[in-house]
Amino acid sequence: MSDENIETIGTIGTIGTIGTIGTIETIDHRIAIIGCGRVGATSAYALMMRGVAREIVLVDLDRGLAEGEAMDLQHAVPMGRPVRIWAGDYRDAARAAIVVIAAGVSSKPGESRLELLGRNVTVVRACMKQLLAEGFNKKGIVLMTTNPVDVLAQVAQEESGLPVPRVIGSGTVLDSARLRAMLGEELAVEARSVHAYIVGEHGDSEIAAWSSAQIAGVQVRTYAEEAGTAPDFDALLTRVRTAAPQIIKHKGYTSYAIASCVTRICEAILRDERTVLPVSTMLTGQYGVEDVYLSLPCVVGRGGVERVIALPLDEAEQQGLRASADVLRRTLASVRPAVE
Repeated sequence: MSDENIETIGTIGTIGTIGTIGTIETIDHRIAIIGCGRVGATSAYALMMRGVAREIVLVDLDRGLAEGEAMDLQHAVPMGRPVRIWAGDYRDAARAAIVVIAAGVSSKPGESRLELLGRNVTVVRACMKQLLAEGFNKKGIVLMTTNPVDVLAQVAQEESGLPVPRVIGSGTVLDSARLRAMLGEELAVEARSVHAYIVGEHGDSEIAAWSSAQIAGVQVRTYAEEAGTAPDFDALLTRVRTAAPQIIKHKGYTSYAIASCVTRICEAILRDERTVLPVSTMLTGQYGVEDVYLSLPCVVGRGGVERVIALPLDEAEQQGLRASADVLRRTLASVRPAVE
């Protein structure tokens, strides 16, 4: 389900305190991953190799699977960073600074993310219920990766009553990374030098914010013209939208790129980086959209989403974003009776 080429950062040194809220300890250097399928296990591996957290606890309905993945990962620790990894339960997860929800069924070839909703909403509700029952508190952050991620992040927030900034969807971090990689290839520029965002739904209705896409401060269309190239921007967006289905068609699932995104988001939170990432959160009037989760560039730090940034979009892009919001709003409305 939910790539960014980023530099290696050393092990966190200052994040290791234990804070108490009410009757529960929040362990600030712990990340919990609920769901040990390919996304969850690969995310744990990526987190371990980058040294993002000192503790990683794996939780899965299949206890044996969680134990097997934890053992395998722990044996790789000597080749990576010092991390404690073990198979735990919801009580362990409730004390984590970040809970990554990767539980759910995988998408099938040809299946849209929105079609997954009916099969995954029950899973997410059960995860949140058990987390809350074990005392998960308002200091912790929930990072949703299960698809359709925007709707399920909103379901998790409404189900839990946790503050909106602390329930985050992985959103279009992956889609934006794909766009940057493709643009970099088309324009012969290293992908990290491309600044461009996919916004809206993480799925079929997402849009590319071409009007704000830049390379070295130069608008991307202008840069292409001056470089004597003529990328098909519509085709690039189609490639981004269909990337996951194409990967699933060939290998049956996605894992590496979304795991890289999970790691980058967790890193931004635990290190309080205030990094700008296009995660999914509830809009509050931007472009006339409110009360629905979708992706825009957000300042991400220890408090979760600390600011939502309204990009300068042209009128067509704004219309596309509002249409994307309408798709998500209708889908959410269709499941609300099941979550109330």
